[in-house]
Amino acid sequence: MMKFKTSVSAVAVALFLAACGGGGDAPATAPVGATPTPPVSVPAPAPVVTPADIQTSVPALTYAVTSEEHKFVTLYNQFRAQVGLGLLAQSPLLDKAAGNHLAYVLKNDVNTGGTVNMNSVDPVTGRAWFHIEQGDKPLFTGVQEMDRAKSVGYAGTSVGEQGAFGGGKGAQAAFDSVASTIYHRTGLMFEAKREIGIAVGQDRSQTFVYVTGHQKPQSNASDFFGVYPAADQTGVGLHTGVESPNPFPDLSTANADFPTKTGYPVTVMSKEGTTLEVLTFSLTEAGSAAPLDARLMTKDNDPNRYLPSNFAFLVAKAPLKTNTTYTAKFSGRVNNVLVNKEWKFTTRS
Repeated sequence: MMKFKTSVSAVAVALFLAACGGGGDAPATAPVGATPTPPVSVPAPAPVVTPADIQTSVPALTYAVTSEEHKFVTLYNQFRAQVGLGLLAQSPLLDKAAGNHLAYVLKNDVNTGGTVNMNSVDPVTGRAWFHIEQGDKPLFTGVQEMDRAKSVGYAGTSVGEQGAFGGGKGAQAAFDSVASTIYHRTGLMFEAKREIGIAVGQDRSQTFVYVTGHQKPQSNASDFFGVYPAADQTGVGLHTGVESPNPFPDLSTANADFPTKTGYPVTVMSKEGTTLEVLTFSLTEAGSAAPLDARLMTKDNDPNRYLPSNFAFLVAKAPLKTNTTYTAKFSGRVNNVLVNKEWKFTTRS
């Protein structure tokens, strides 16, 4: 903000002397018939918007076109484009890191003849054993994903990893399973990641391991605001997917709680590093006046403390109806700047 200290002081002195009127006690008045000068309103300067630095195109994938790897990465990039995030380029080194870890998981998982319960939690890192390798186990290449990426020569400064299961139904089922969750969807929506590697198992669960990283992060514009499901999206799911850790400890992941007591998550996100404040957030079925009864989930009430400050989720307390259009409305602040957003999407048949 610019300051005009000298000019303001001079005006203040002049007004003070005029008001004194040579020492009289009566307040100064305008001459009879004079029109008072209205105050001048100076608009606040518009915020300066830092432009985006994202990948809107990437080289063609080298996976076989009919492969599950090709299908999954294609779906992932379609998802990111819908949200307004930068695309991911294939990294042969991250492909290798993903393949190494998949081999470790399938060799050591209790469900495939090993001794490690991949769903249990490592007490040291607080992460599921699915993402942690133990040095005394066969096919070990590194404790965490950064270690495993470095072991194959990847020079990125940040590496993340997620897993999914196709169950024999392929990449679409695997991707839908993670996109329908809270925490794994958040991982899909991190803006900085730039590269991806993937490996898909031939096991009965059809395990997918995909690793993302970057050396130079992607960066959205400073006023970026993304939503998912996207505006006018069709074929949207009906309920929240099960994941570990459980974002709703009052609901069981071992029975029908999630399919019967949750709707498909609706996400809003601002630029990474900003603080998103929710004033109102609602989801309303077409033809209905009242919004759905729903849970709001942000960093402030996340029981597992996984969510960043720039995300908010709205989850209905019952599954959404098939072939139905819903209207999402959001009002809030991003770093104290007001944001309003309204959009529609339609569920699957």
